[in-house]
Amino acid sequence: MIARSHAKSYSDECRYPFRTIGDSCYFISREKATPDQAFALCLQRGAYLANLETFEEAMLVKYEVQQMKTGLHFYIGGRNINRYVPGGDWRWIQNGKMNKMKYKAFGTNQPDGSNAGPQDCMMFYAGERYIWHDIYCDHPSWRSGYICEK
Repeated sequence: MIARSHAKSYSDECRYPFRTIGDSCYFISREKATPDQAFALCLQRGAYLANLETFEEAMLVKYEVQQMKTGLHFYIGGRNINRYVPGGDWRWIQNGKMNKMKYKAFGTNQPDGSNAGPQDCMMFYAGERYIWHDIYCDHPSWRSGYICEK
């Protein structure tokens, strides 16, 4: 069996429209989509909805979004995989893997989804200075920007 390197050239990975923020490559889209549509649009770009796994990463991306001054919310890659757990069981979804969140930055009274009102997706919520909010994944009236990472 021949060993293959899985390492990509960093310069190949971060080509336009992606840009380097911290240690990762991001595409911040103003295109309006539902969270499920945003998930698919990132996949079509060979990426995934952003996984903001550390405080530092979240603050760098939040700063970039604030500098854009769009007033848009932006979907990121957190998903609640169990509505029966109080507050949910939030995971980062990345290339077919679910990674338990070690860092969370939900806003006031968030997450507030339930089994009856399943808010299993996550956004940077512009109305509360880009802190995290849970949101319905497929509600047609919740269309906003999104952030892809690769």
